Amino acid sequence: MPINIIDELAELAIGARMKRLYDSIAKDVMKIYTEHHLDFETKYFTLFYLISKRGSISIMEIADELSLSHPGVINLAKELEKKGYIESVKPPHDSRKRLLSLSKKGLKALPEFQLVWNKIYKTNKLLFAKQQHHLLKALQETEALLEKESYYKRFKKLNP
Repeated sequence: MPINIIDELAELAIGARMKRLYDSIAKDVMKIYTEHHLDFETKYFTLFYLISKRGSISIMEIADELSLSHPGVINLAKELEKKGYIESVKPPHDSRKRLLSLSKKGLKALPEFQLVWNKIYKTNKLLFAKQQHHLLKALQETEALLEKESYYKRFKKLNP
């Protein structure tokens, strides 16, 4: 079987390779959600999970905790709200702030989500256990290195 261009490019196509891996897993996770009658996309997971754990949380707190942009959180929240899984309320003491919490539908679906997530967790553990180079650890190492010095700064050092 011939090597495809992404494999041939190796480090130069790391983003494409990570996207390809994500797409492959996300496609199968979507099948799992569908089989469990959950109208849900993988991109909602961290936001929905965080809200389920915190009970009520602001957009800004979510953006900080998930390292997402404020507009990115707002877009995901709008989509989840449209699906009926979360709701947004303005606290009486600060009308500029929005707090997100699970809706009745979200609370009702939570046990089924937890069942699915538990199985996904076990599937991932088994997948990672069979790897010579543990993907999750490698990602954590890469993230830590980029926290110390950004990708852009590293690039500029090579190309003043």
